[in-house]
Amino acid sequence: MTGKVILVTGSNQGIGFAIVQALSQRAPEHTYILAVRSLDFGHQAIRKLRELGITSRLEGILMDVTDDAQIAGAAARVGEKFGKLDLLVNNAATAGVPKPDNSDIRQVYDNVLSVNVTSVAAVTYAFLPLLKKSEDPRVINISSARGSITRLTAKVMPKTISIPYCVSKAALNMLTMEIAEAEPEMLFYVVSPGHCKTAFNGFRGPRDPVEGAEVAVELALSERGMYKSALWENEGNGMTEVPW
Repeated sequence: MTGKVILVTGSNQGIGFAIVQALSQRAPEHTYILAVRSLDFGHQAIRKLRELGITSRLEGILMDVTDDAQIAGAAARVGEKFGKLDLLVNNAATAGVPKPDNSDIRQVYDNVLSVNVTSVAAVTYAFLPLLKKSEDPRVINISSARGSITRLTAKVMPKTISIPYCVSKAALNMLTMEIAEAEPEMLFYVVSPGHCKTAFNGFRGPRDPVEGAEVAVELALSERGMYKSALWENEGNGMTEVPW
């Protein structure tokens, strides 16, 4: 087959949907797999992409990132149908804030870290064999500048009550770089899309999701070796490396 095979988790809405939209507009020759928790949502997303004029091959696949059986099943189906995976975008994520009395603090942290860190590891390792069959394998993990300890301690970030989310993104950054060290033949990136207007934050962000997706699109389509494995952002003034 011609073109690359690209899989994006949590891609029926928000940043994940915007990444598929922006990538397919710039590189329509590739195949895009929307990994979603509900095939109905996936089909709705594909219909919306068609309405936006997307002509790329689009596939929906059932994969709840917290369900190991679904992860294994999705990897098997991608392998049977395409024989490889060129780009994996781990976008699916969640957030949570403990109650004022912290009575649910363990539950909240366990859930946020499970989805945002453990599940990313599980998905990445499940698809590694297929990624290794690509001539240019890449993994892009959607993180956040909120995971930057340097920016936090420099007091350049506004205060937040979503501490579990910030902790999970700092852990995701470390996870990404550890796997990058273990798999030097592959390119691993973490990106911060910025504060975008999505359902994830109640549509309070000032940025359009497609603008937020640009950093991932640039890393996905760039010449190999142009960008090192690091945390990147693009706030409208070009690609910038975010300090850890």
